[in-house]
Amino acid sequence: MKEQDFMEQLLNPFVTDRLAEVYANDSEYQNLIKEEDLIYQKLSDELPDEQADELERYFEAVSSTSSRKETLTYVQGMKDLLTLLKSLSKK
Repeated sequence: MKEQDFMEQLLNPFVTDRLAEVYANDSEYQNLIKEEDLIYQKLSDELPDEQADELERYFEAVSSTSSRKETLTYVQGMKDLLTLLKSLSKK
């Protein structure tokens, strides 16, 4: 198993829980989500069903990509911290 895969499996539950907590407590994030939802709803209501469905699939893909990027960034940060701590302990 590659180190990246191992780190992800080890950290993924922690990452998911921690980020959910951070998002829930961040008022700016909550406001941005509300704005995003309002814009999406307006677009969805104004588009024909087929285009609204396509828009939904697009936003799901973007959301999945963003989620993956967050996980990769978080795991990489943890790996970088571990590397830093190891290098500091050698000094």
